[in-house]
Amino acid sequence: MGARLGQHFLRDEGARDAIAELSGAGPGVAVLEIGPGRAALTGRLLATGADVTAIELDENLAAKLPAAVGGDVSRLTIVNEDFLRLDLRTLGPGPWRIVANLPYAVGTPILQRILEWDAWDQAVLMFQKEVADRITASPGGADYGLLALSVLARADAAAAFDIPPSAFTPPPAVDSAVVVVTRRAEPRLPAAEEKAFWRLAKIAFAQRRKMAAGVLSKALGKTKAETEAAFAAAGLDASVRPERIPFEAWRALARALT
Repeated sequence: MGARLGQHFLRDEGARDAIAELSGAGPGVAVLEIGPGRAALTGRLLATGADVTAIELDENLAAKLPAAVGGDVSRLTIVNEDFLRLDLRTLGPGPWRIVANLPYAVGTPILQRILEWDAWDQAVLMFQKEVADRITASPGGADYGLLALSVLARADAAAAFDIPPSAFTPPPAVDSAVVVVTRRAEPRLPAAEEKAFWRLAKIAFAQRRKMAAGVLSKALGKTKAETEAAFAAAGLDASVRPERIPFEAWRALARALT
């Protein structure tokens, strides 16, 4: 995506090489690059011997991609589409290794679409650092919330490294960070539990500074005794706030209260 679409082009070779290494790209590996831009990462991924499919929204950048890569592009497939609207079934069964320097404005929606897809095993994704911190947050901190829970429902995420504004053209106003997301073979949250789980979590995090038991009791029409019993069964104190409730405890609360 071009700068007009909110993309900052990676130019730091050290960061580029580190991302390519994290991706595990190599001969016989199918890599899906979202938003290749000016091919800073694309060329490095192809150099590993991987087969690279690059999804680029900007028509001009997509047309210039083979020349920007240079050399042998026989293992490069270019898809001039919006990843958020693309029929992912057309990409094939995978498993894909996903690599992306995501525009800040659409990073979270793209992550959510990746999480709902089942044809990938690992993704190395770059976000605004603030968003990366929310993705990888653990219970107990201000960054922990619905975004972290949505990742935990289907995957495991780990922070890799930060990247300063000087690594990009044009430089953004904030730091960026790379996150490695590994898809779980079986989701932590079964489909049958999703509706109740997200209902509770969204209610509680809408008032995250309040005690979750009180908020949920009122919203669900439960007595104080019923709610406190559910919290106790989940191993939680009734005074706990949403940001301190682990993923599995949310599951237990959803089963008990809905």
